[in-house]
Amino acid sequence: MRLRTIAVAAVVGLIASIAPATAAEAAKKPVYKVSIKIGKTSADVHQNITVVGRVKGPKAAKKRLVVQRKVGAGKWTNVRKVRTNKVGRYATKVKVATAGQQYLRVVAPKSKKARAGVSSRRGYVGWRWLDLTVQPSQTEGDGAVKGPATIAGTTYPKAITFENTGTYFNTAGVCDIFKSTAGVVDGGTPSGTVLALMASDYQLGSETDPRETSLELTAGQAPQPFRASLRDTRLFAFGSVNGRIAVVSPLAHCTVNALPAPSLGF
Repeated sequence: MRLRTIAVAAVVGLIASIAPATAAEAAKKPVYKVSIKIGKTSADVHQNITVVGRVKGPKAAKKRLVVQRKVGAGKWTNVRKVRTNKVGRYATKVKVATAGQQYLRVVAPKSKKARAGVSSRRGYVGWRWLDLTVQPSQTEGDGAVKGPATIAGTTYPKAITFENTGTYFNTAGVCDIFKSTAGVVDGGTPSGTVLALMASDYQLGSETDPRETSLELTAGQAPQPFRASLRDTRLFAFGSVNGRIAVVSPLAHCTVNALPAPSLGF
């Protein structure tokens, strides 16, 4: 029994002496250094962002890397795998999948010769074209109808038809462009005027008058381009000043996936 006890103690002592040495050797391993650059800092959903950089460290050539993305304050998730070339450089593309602030980074996994390395993060903003026929809105009265509209003999499936009224949207300062076309609905009035209002706050009756843009239209005319800048706009509205007007395929370019609902008290 005594001999066995001595043998066990010797083995335990040997393991204890090896463990610190192993940890020290691991600590001495270099860390992969990973650089990163992205091609743009803003892009629309479904567009690609180019990601390039270089890895330095043991056997950096032909090394497999992982591209990770974080949306807002969320978690890092793997979105792409790429290999370095013979000099440690890499290049790939990441498709923008959602709107809002996002970040990319590149991870070089650990190897027998080096510890894992992570690049710094690079940020970009995703933009989305929002279909305003399905976004939350508020209309004065009952003179707005969402659905198909026929203008100059052609029927357009995505439209809002107005007659002396308007529809309001809470753009919350997160949009920059409004685009659409507009025309007089067949069988309606001989002419009409379409108007857009852009306000920097949520009170249209405030001391600062909202910006306006309008377009005169005549019956039988094909839909005309109708656009406005939404920069620094928190309340946006468009509709008919007079006549029966349809606004076709109204879109807003925004950094959110959906607009918040307006609340105007009418």
